[in-house]
Amino acid sequence: MLFRIGPFRLTHDIEIQATPGHTLSCVTVLVARSNLSPGIGRPTAIVGDLFEHRQDIEDERLWVEAGSEDPRAQRNHRARIAELADWIIPGHGGPFRVDPSMRETLRQQATY
Repeated sequence: MLFRIGPFRLTHDIEIQATPGHTLSCVTVLVARSNLSPGIGRPTAIVGDLFEHRQDIEDERLWVEAGSEDPRAQRNHRARIAELADWIIPGHGGPFRVDPSMRETLRQQATY
């Protein structure tokens, strides 16, 4: 049985969210954009293997073939985190900015 745990606010600027998929214990850390501009912009998401790297948005075989304990949940969390974040720091690639076309692609993939 899986227990859904709500977000855990570590500090005013840092929140941890459960994002099971790659493994059932995966989490994402959301870091507020800046202390100088609170409330402006979306946070940066440190996602581990929720995203392997930027290229796996267009070619989801890259993350599916890397292993996923629950591909459906992973698709849903990928779409959800992309809606929340301006930047994603993936598990195996460089940081990338999330743009509207990426969000739309991930929303469509989540409906499979």
